[in-house]
Amino acid sequence: MKKVIKLFTLIIFITTVSIGQEINREKQVEESSEISKIRELFKNGYSKKALENLYSYLELVKSNNNTSEIVEGYTLMADIYRDNGDYKKSTEYYNEVLKHTSLNYSKLQYIYYKKGGNFQLDGIIDSAFVNYKTAIEYSKQVKGFEDLKAKMHANLSGIYYIKADYDKAIEHSKIAANFQKILGNLEIEAGILNNLGGIYYMKGEYKEALKVFQSVLDLVGNGKEDLEKKARNMSYINMSYAYGGLGDYKKAFEYQEMFLTLNDSLQQDLKYKEITEIESKYKVEVKEREAEIEKEKRQRIEQLSYGLGFAILVLLSGIYVLYKLIRSNKKNHELKIQQEQLIHQSSIEKIKSESQSKILNATLDGRLVERKRISSVLHDDANAMLSVAKLQLYAGTKKINAELPKELKKTETIISEVIESLRNLSHNLISSSLLKFGLEKAVGELCEKSSTSEIKINFKAINISRFEQDFEIKILNIITELVNNILRHSAATEGLVRMEQSEGLLKILVSDNGNGFVFDRLDPNNGIGLSQIEARVKSFKGIIKFNEAQSEGAKIFISIPINY
Repeated sequence: MKKVIKLFTLIIFITTVSIGQEINREKQVEESSEISKIRELFKNGYSKKALENLYSYLELVKSNNNTSEIVEGYTLMADIYRDNGDYKKSTEYYNEVLKHTSLNYSKLQYIYYKKGGNFQLDGIIDSAFVNYKTAIEYSKQVKGFEDLKAKMHANLSGIYYIKADYDKAIEHSKIAANFQKILGNLEIEAGILNNLGGIYYMKGEYKEALKVFQSVLDLVGNGKEDLEKKARNMSYINMSYAYGGLGDYKKAFEYQEMFLTLNDSLQQDLKYKEITEIESKYKVEVKEREAEIEKEKRQRIEQLSYGLGFAILVLLSGIYVLYKLIRSNKKNHELKIQQEQLIHQSSIEKIKSESQSKILNATLDGRLVERKRISSVLHDDANAMLSVAKLQLYAGTKKINAELPKELKKTETIISEVIESLRNLSHNLISSSLLKFGLEKAVGELCEKSSTSEIKINFKAINISRFEQDFEIKILNIITELVNNILRHSAATEGLVRMEQSEGLLKILVSDNGNGFVFDRLDPNNGIGLSQIEARVKSFKGIIKFNEAQSEGAKIFISIPINY
């Protein structure tokens, strides 16, 4: 039963954190036109420009001692840093807001909620707990804001769950679900109720858990939307576990079959969406190539038209002038043909290079999508079904009154080992440290694991925050290949991986003290190869420089605009 309990824990934690990461955009007071313009810059992706204008704006309103505008300026500053993953800096500016806010309870509940979210995203659970509780106390003084209050209670429920205070977790989950019911957010209410049933399950109150899971099914009904299907599917497997806890294995198997049937349907829908997306990208690429060819044709026609007009002008000139011009034009014409050939060849090479780069990046993206999909299937489907198989084996052994055969005990042990192996394989496909803690943690672990008694790989990170997940995975793949090159080719005793986040750029330096090595751009058996690393960097609109001088060891420098 321990595997089943871990599955419930995972489901509840992910749902709770995802709710906590939502950003409440409600405005607490009327904004000035200037702060509205800055907010619009930030909303449209111009974070750097927004920050520059916001610093100037704050200096002005502080000199005028305009409290309401100071509060809105600091709040927006905190929101910008939060969106860019700098939770510590964001919290500092939220604290500045608190210095200028005393009896505005709607603002206070908002700020403490945001601070709690910053601490939760940074993994500082105790501080998140205190701030959520404070936000809830202030919210009692304010009418409305049901959506914000629902998020406060849902997040606090998740923290109580982590602390194993199930009674408090249940209390706050019920409050959050009631607020969502008032707002008519059925899908979010269903997710919270599934968590609530999971908490009852962890307490061993299986009947109460069943009631809650049944209420989720009543809520979403037979809806065809993805969120409704997923909520219904989660309830099916949860009810299977709950009936298993009550010893009603017949019911447990029935809901298990309903879960497997719907889960297969969801997977089929996912495959169809992926195929449609690939087909759409292919059509766009074909149209771009056709447009480029048409453009070249028009240019050639224009060039021919100019040449014809020039010939007519020459014919209208005198015979003597014509003779001179013919000789001169003959040479010019030959030169022009050569130039056109060079231009045409250059265009072909450019199109070929860009096409190869697009194909290469599409291949790498396809590998990444496939690795994530396989990891998800291993973790969510294969692992779940093996847990169910173990549950069936356990139910079967309960019906045997005599001493259990050794083979059955060995079978149960083997299933447990396979579950553990699948979990490890899933983590190897996509780094679990990367998904949980980010790029800095994952690269640090890579350097530590790559170090041996013969070579030490050092790691230094400066001002690294969390980035967009696919961006982090692709950067980790690049660094992994460069570290592997050091281990395979350099004969070095010491290496260095250095990362720095500065002015919207991620700067990476990988070096060693070995005898240097030459990258093979075309060898398909040499990892993803330098050519593929260059293609990946180019797709990010970044730059890559490397030094292969054997006397200095290998040094590779990469600078890439950051995807947050």
